[in-house]
Parts: sequence; structure tokens; C-alpha cells
Amino acid sequence: MALAQDTFADLFADLALTEHPGSNDQVQEVKPPVLEKQFFQPSNEIADPTAELSYQEKLKQFENELQKLRMKYAPFLENHVPEPPLERRRLSLTEFQFRYQTEADYEFTNVLNGLGEWEQVTIPDYRGPAGEDGKWTGYYRTEFKFEKTPGKRVYLVFKGVDYAADVYVNNKCVGRHEGFFAPFEFDVTELIQEHNVLVVEVKNDYPTLGVQENQRLDGDKIYAATGPGWDDPESGWHHCPPGAGIYNQVYLEERADLFVHDVFIRPDIDRHSIEVWVDLSSSSDQVVEDFKFELSVWARNYDGGQLLTEKIDVPYTGPGLNYYRYRLPFSDYRLWEPDQPWLYTARVKVAKDGELLDSFDRNFGMRKFHQDEEAEPKGTLYLNNRPIILRGANEMGHLQQCVMRGDFEQLIDDILIAKLANMNYYRITQRPVQEEIYDYLDMLGMMHQCDLPLFGTLRRNQFYEAIKQVGEMERLIRSHPSSIMVTFINEPVAIRKHPDPKHKYNRRYREKAHRHLFRQELEYFFAAARKAIALENPDRVVKNVEGDYDPPTLEGMPDFHCYCMWYTNHGVPLGKLHMGYLPAVKQGWKVTCGEYGTEGLDNYPVMEKYYPREWLPEDEHEPWQPNRIVRAQTYSMHGDWYPEQSSIRDWIAASQEHQALATKLMTDAFRRRSDLLVGTAVHLLIDAWPSGWMKALVDVDRVPKPAYFAYQESLVPVRVNLRSDRWKVYCGDQADLDVWLLNDTAEDLRDCKVIVTVRDDQRIYQSFDKTITGKAVSPTYTGTVRLKVPQVADRSLLYLDAALYSSTGEKINQERLTLEVFQKHALPKKMKTVYLGAAAADLVSRLELSAAEFKNDLQADVIIAAAEEIEEHRAELIKQVEKGAHLLVIRGAQPLAFKFGENCFTAKSMNPVYFAAVNRESELMQQFKPDDFAYFYSALHEQLDFTADCYLLGSDLEPLVYTYQKVNEPGGKPKRIIAGTTKYGSGRVTVCGLPLAGKIGFNPTLDRFMQALVQF
Repeated sequence: MALAQDTFADLFADLALTEHPGSNDQVQEVKPPVLEKQFFQPSNEIADPTAELSYQEKLKQFENELQKLRMKYAPFLENHVPEPPLERRRLSLTEFQFRYQTEADYEFTNVLNGLGEWEQVTIPDYRGPAGEDGKWTGYYRTEFKFEKTPGKRVYLVFKGVDYAADVYVNNKCVGRHEGFFAPFEFDVTELIQEHNVLVVEVKNDYPTLGVQENQRLDGDKIYAATGPGWDDPESGWHHCPPGAGIYNQVYLEERADLFVHDVFIRPDIDRHSIEVWVDLSSSSDQVVEDFKFELSVWARNYDGGQLLTEKIDVPYTGPGLNYYRYRLPFSDYRLWEPDQPWLYTARVKVAKDGELLDSFDRNFGMRKFHQDEEAEPKGTLYLNNRPIILRGANEMGHLQQCVMRGDFEQLIDDILIAKLANMNYYRITQRPVQEEIYDYLDMLGMMHQCDLPLFGTLRRNQFYEAIKQVGEMERLIRSHPSSIMVTFINEPVAIRKHPDPKHKYNRRYREKAHRHLFRQELEYFFAAARKAIALENPDRVVKNVEGDYDPPTLEGMPDFHCYCMWYTNHGVPLGKLHMGYLPAVKQGWKVTCGEYGTEGLDNYPVMEKYYPREWLPEDEHEPWQPNRIVRAQTYSMHGDWYPEQSSIRDWIAASQEHQALATKLMTDAFRRRSDLLVGTAVHLLIDAWPSGWMKALVDVDRVPKPAYFAYQESLVPVRVNLRSDRWKVYCGDQADLDVWLLNDTAEDLRDCKVIVTVRDDQRIYQSFDKTITGKAVSPTYTGTVRLKVPQVADRSLLYLDAALYSSTGEKINQERLTLEVFQKHALPKKMKTVYLGAAAADLVSRLELSAAEFKNDLQADVIIAAAEEIEEHRAELIKQVEKGAHLLVIRGAQPLAFKFGENCFTAKSMNPVYFAAVNRESELMQQFKPDDFAYFYSALHEQLDFTADCYLLGSDLEPLVYTYQKVNEPGGKPKRIIAGTTKYGSGRVTVCGLPLAGKIGFNPTLDRFMQALVQF
């Protein structure tokens, strides 16, 4: 007993040690805003039909608009700054030998002397292996000649080596660096000869997150889940694998004994000044006295000339690095804005005794980005003192590949493709990148968020290394006006104990607690990391976490990730999101969503051009499954959203159609909540490789998928948006459609008008209008159109065209919502129908069936019964079915489970899905379309709702409606039956696991299915 008590006490001691430092009371689901219903009034004004361009027309328009953007931003790429008066002499090292470490290399002189077999490579070089083979060592070796200039120091500079590098010059180790993104350098003056040998020992490790094949196998590599990738369809294209190599520049550079190591310009638009931080390095081991700085500022991308100059006497400097700061007035400037990214160059010259020793240029922009942490709710973001909402996308490798290939025209286009989509920022996902990328983001006016490369967890022994890398990250990005925000970790997981032994926290605790920080210790890391950032840049906006799966973070703005239309119900169920809910987040704060999206397969030309032949069918018309594509998710995930396809082109079309729908629905829903949601980023915009990460909206050849255009239209800064929870309606129904004004601009909109016109392809039925006002950077519910659905042909399409006009009558934006309209069909009374149980009685009433209540010995053609009633009446039911009756069993108040003769039928719960497939091989089901069992409306919840939340277990059931198991089996995935039928005696038993409460009578296709079952 004492032992048990001690164990119990130890459990709670462990719970206290590992508990979350925050409170669950701080985290609450965000509910929809309460809307005061207002109604649009009938109008004689007509909105024009919304133009529906074909995909090919959109592609042509895309190319034309992209060319216009190239011309618009070309002036901002110009450099009007005169050449510096002194340039450092530099020798680039690009040609190397490479080999992986072998046992022979344990005799390290073999490596230093270049013995053995080597592969010739050109820098940049990035490579595998990764996964369970990802812990390896490789050697880069090159020989070069260099003639030193008397009186100059020689530095060996690396702009980026992944991951750990030990550097040897002429057989001497000159230093070591850990971390893949930060530049580093060594003074090699005394070692450089006329002929030289450079060897770089590169060590890769398993990432702290663990390897994909074996999550328990983790290492010390501070790396998240994105990188530049390499050209290998099996392992390198899917750019999450943590490869390694010298992927950035290597060069020798001559410098004076006294030289500028770095310059940071800290703009202050409120005080019309700049603070100049000069990091000066002295190679002398003594004090150096009486030298001068000359600071000048030049207009970089316009013809403004020299705008500021200041000469400063510096009394002395000590050995090594010295840090100087000067505040200077600067009022003759243009603000850096996304549409007009004006830039300046600060030039710092160092002179002593009349001799110019060094000259260093640093570009900067006059802009302010800050976050309000005083007003409630906290977290409003401001650019240049005006509120702003971040609209963007994740970036995972394509910009980095542009730099590595030296393709800066493509780098420009990739940023302009984002601007063309109405984006204003990139989330450079889970890693800092080459500085050239930040330079072009500056020049083209694209803001960005920079992430420290941590995912999930942090190894306890890497705490201090991670803090060092936080500082390196900030130093890399701090001078760039495009750089607006940083984060420290992606999707942290809780490593802590839980009172429930089966809880996932306990599994993680068992697997990771001996290696990684507990959840509360991550807060220590966040606090320390914020201090490191503030030391390097006091003005930085910090968001501790991207996608907080264990909220709340104690300090700062929360963030969530939401994949509810791919990883079904992830974050928040679709129906709730569409209605205005957001996931549970920290109270008192606004929030961002850093990831959302769905997979859409590559365009067919990309597959033909790049894919290995074994991934593709011999003939494009033959049956094919996307599980041939390495690490593609479509085959395992599609079944919750659309049916299995046949040919490769069918799969592409279906996946891209769903991706476009999901992109629009989720983006629109997020925009309607920009009262709290101040930043969103789709995952992701452009793929770095063929099939790299096919959630991308644009493929590797920069051809947009349909979802790109859906995203572009959803992100129009000022637009009208129609929202309805019912997409299929009956003639004569009353349908309410909410009309929203979505305004991302910093200007209020006054005296605008919205006209909504109801039409089909033949005629106009009605129009409505309303004069509206919208606040800046806010969504505004403007009213509701209450429509009586007109009498039209069965399964007709009814269009609602909404047009937004300015106070002067200029059309600003237009949107179309399409409803499918059904005629109500009454069943003929030729079949004698009875019902058994309350659920069956409700179904009979909703379908307006002519039916009597079930009684023993009352012979019927059709018996509709709630499942929980079967046991009591089984004998009579079996007798009637054996004689030819049809027993239709539906869900009632209890879980569906019953025995009928030798057959046992039960319903097994599953994650609710918004789509169920139709068995078109059944004659009964041929009247239904593939998407007829999708996106049902629930009158109980007054929202878009799931289609099914269980599947049936039972022998000999023929599937009528089904979903799929998430497995990758050849020949098609096994079906999970949601509604099925089987013969019994001379009759038939049909079991329907679809939830009917609140849905029958409001979903025409569901009604027709139940009617069809009654007539079966």
C-alpha cells in the first residue's frame, strides 16, 4: 500500500514537473460574431452576370498580368548608388572534390592529401542521404592559388554550410561552426600560401524532430521540416528530408586590419531619424586610436542622390569586435511600402591618417512594423503606423533553389507571382535562407516572416546552441525592411505527463522526456530567445510559436494551423469554420493562422516531363492510382472529400477541383474573421520540385493550378462575399444568404452599394440592394438576402451575382454564388409502408410519406425501423422480410447495433466526413451524381455539416453509400459501407448509417436517397 501511495505521489510530482505553465482557462474556442440581422431590399437595379473565365483564359491572363508586374517593379530593382570608393578583393571557391567518409578516412591525412576516390562537385552542393541514413560525414576538398596583398588580412568566408563544419586550411584546423543558415568566417592570414588546400568536414545529424521512418530516432540537428531539396525523385524532391552540404558561397576576402564587420540601420519614422549600428573589427591586439567614420545615405532605387553625410571621430577601438551606435536625423525619405518599396544605402567608410581603410554598404528601408500589446484584444499589426492584415503563403525551397541555380529572374518572378495573387507576405517556412532572397523581397515590396528551424521539440542539450542560432537568425535578417516577424518553433508538441495513462502526453513522455525539453521548459527557451532577439534588434515583432498544438504560449500572439479540408476536422470542423468559429486560442489576443491548405496533384505536363516512368501509366487512359507518387497524400486522404478516380487525368482534375474549393472556402472564412485573425498563410504557393509538396498552388514549372486563381480572387483587398450554409435547395424554399464586405485596406469604405441579382441561364428572377459602409482592415456583415427560391426545372443551377459599387458608382468587385435547385418529388402511394420508432416516425413525416405505425401481423411492403426497435420486434420483422418485405433500418436514439437472423449489424464511429461516395454499379444509385452526398446542411445546428460519422459492420452488405479506408492497397482501397443492403429470404434488409436528424427535409439528395430506399 505504501508503495502504491509513493507511486501515486511520484505521478503527481512528475505532473507538476512537466505541467503546462499556462492555464486551460486561458484557451477558449472562438465563437462566431453575433450578427444583428438586416435584410437587403428588393431593387430594380441589376448586377451584371459574373464573368467565368476558363482555366486556359486564366492562364493567359496570368502571363499578361505577370508581365505588367515585371514592368511595374523594374525601377525598384535599379541601383542609383555610385560605386564604392574601395572594394575588397575576393576569390570565389566553387570547384571542389567530395566524398562520403569511409573507414580509410579515419586516417585523416588521406583526406587532407586528397588520396582515394573523389567526386567533382560545384558549389552550391546539397545532398542526402536522409532518413535513417541521415547521420553521415562528408568531405569537401579544393586546391587554389592566392597571392596575398601586403598589409591586408585574409578571411575565409562561408555563407552557409549544412550542418556542422570543421574547416582545415593547409592541414590546420581553423575553426568549427554548427548551424545550417548563418554565415561564418575565419581569419586565415597566417596560413595562406601561394598554393593552398582547403578541406571542409561536413557532418549531418538526425534532426531534433526525429526521422520520418522512425520518430524515436532523433539527433542534435536544429532543423525543422523544410530545405532546398536535391534532384532525386525518391528522396530529394520531397524537400522535408534534412540533407547537408556546402549550399551557399565560399570565398576568400582581403580586408584591412580595421574593417567594418556589419552595419545595421534602425529606422525611426516617428522621430524622422535613423540609428546606425556599426560593428567594427580590429585585427590588432592593441588599442587603435584616432580614426574616422564617414556615414552617408544614398537613395538606392530612385534618382535622389546623397541624402545624408556625417563624419565622426572615433577615439579608439579595442581588439576584436567593437560596437558603435549613432542616431542621426533623417527626414528627406520615402517610406518603404509593399506597393512602393523605396530603398536606401548606408555607406560606412573607415579612414585613419587620411587613408581610406574600408568601405561597407548596407541597404535599408524606412519603415516601421509593430504590434499593439496594450489595447484589447492585443495583437493588432501595424505597418508604418497603419493597421495591416498579413495575407500570404508558405515558402518551402523554391526561392532557395533560385539562388542556388543563379536564376535571379525566376526569383523575381516567384515574388511577383505572390504579389499577383494579392499576397503581401511570405512565411519563409521553418528556416532562414540565403540573404539574396531577403534582398529581392526588399526590392519588390514583399514582407516576410522568418522561422527558427525547430519543429515539435528541442533537445535539452541543444538549448544554448538554439539560443546562439536565434541571435544569428536576427543578425541575418534585421537590416531588411521586408523582415517583419520571427518565430521560434513550428507545431510544438507537449512532453508532459497526464493523469490518464492512455493519454498521448504519456506516450510522448515515455518516448521523448529523457531527450527533450518539457513543455514548461520550452517557455524558458522562448523567454531567453526573446532576449537574444532584443539584443540584436529591439524593434522585432516576435511570435513564439507557429501552430501551437499545446496552447497557450505565455507571451505574445497565438497562432494555429488548420487543415480541416484535408486532414479532416483538423483545427476546427469545416462547418464551424464556415459559420465563423475559430480554433481554441489564448483569450485577450488576436491570432494568426500560419498554415492551411489541401493537396492538388501536379499538372500533367509536369508529370510527363519529370516523373520517373514507373510513376506513370503506360497509357494516360488506363487505370492509375496516385499512390505511385512517392509521399503523395492524395490516394490516402481523398476519400473524405471526393471519390476514387480512374485515369491519371481524372485524378488530377478531381484533386485540383477540391484544392480550389478548399482554398476559396477556407480563405473566405478566415477573411470574415479578420476582426481577430490578423494574418493567414496558405500552405503553400510554389513547389520547389516536381511532386515536392503538392499542397502548392503553382507547380514547379510555375504553371498555376486552379487553386491559385481561387486564392487570387479570395484575396482581392476589397471585395464582396456571399455566404450560405445550404448549397442545395428546393423550389419554394426560403434561403438566407449573408453578404459580407471584406476590406483589407487601411481606408474606410463609405456609401458603397451592393446589388445582388438572382438569375439562371435564361432569365432574371429578382434583385436586391443595400447601401453599406465598411471599416478599414475589417470584415463587415452588411445584411442578408432572404430569397424565395423560384420555380425552376429540377436540378437547375441558380446564380446569385453580387456586385460592389463605390460611392461614385464604380464597380469594385463582383462574386457569384451558385445554388442547385430541386423540385420536390412525392412518392407514389402504391407501396404499403409502416414505421417503427420515433426516428422512423420523424423520417416518414419529413418525407411526407403515407405510412402507418408498425403493429404485429400488419403486413407491409416497406418497414422503416429505428435500429433500437429491432430486438423487441425481431421475430415479426424476420417473418415479414422472409415473405418479401423490405426492412429499412435507420439510426435512432441509440447507437446502431442489432441482430437479424444470423446477421449482426453494428455501426463503428469514425472521424466525421463531409463526403461519401456513391456506388454507381448499383442500379438504385445510378440516379445520383458523384458529389450528391457532400456538404449537407444541418437544421439542428444551422450550419454546413458532416455527411457521415460512422460506417457499418455486417456480412453480405452491398454498398450503396460508402467511404474509404485510408490505406494504399493496389487495385483500390477497401470500402467502408455507410449505407448498404442485402437480400434476406424473399425480402431485403437495408441499413442506413447516415445521420438523418436535422438533415432530412433540408438536403434534397439525401431526401431522394431515402425515398429511393423506401421504393427499393
